[in-house]
Amino acid sequence: MGAIKASFYCFLLLFTCASTVWAGDLDDYDELSSGQGALDLMLQRDESITGQLAEVVQTGEFNTAEVSQFGQYNQVFLVQEGFSNEAVIQQAGEYSYAAISQSGAYNQATAIQNGVDNIALINQVGNANSANIIQNGDGLFGFVAQFGDNHAVQVVQHD
Repeated sequence: MGAIKASFYCFLLLFTCASTVWAGDLDDYDELSSGQGALDLMLQRDESITGQLAEVVQTGEFNTAEVSQFGQYNQVFLVQEGFSNEAVIQQAGEYSYAAISQSGAYNQATAIQNGVDNIALINQVGNANSANIIQNGDGLFGFVAQFGDNHAVQVVQHD
């Protein structure tokens, strides 16, 4: 799984123009928001939060991001650049990883993960695209890449 994560980080850095900040400390989140109307909401909950990591980077105007993490050792990496993009990530379980990168305007992305050791990757470049990955189970891998305008996809996985 480490090679997949490393490959995706390289993919994100090559195909996104946004400046990024890497969070090196677990049980925390880093966020960088700039522009008018940038909004991010973070919720990390567990009786003893262990190893949760969430990073949100937003540039542009009126972008919104919501990240909820329940469990342990879940990781989120979210980059939005442009105008009026929306992203939601919900993780319940352990050792799951979700990454969303959006560039353009009016894009929407959602990743919902319930279980252990799941990976959800979404990359959208363009306008008015929609992507949803819903994972219920363990060891699931979902990937969506959309380039252009007005595309929509939903991936639902169960084990």
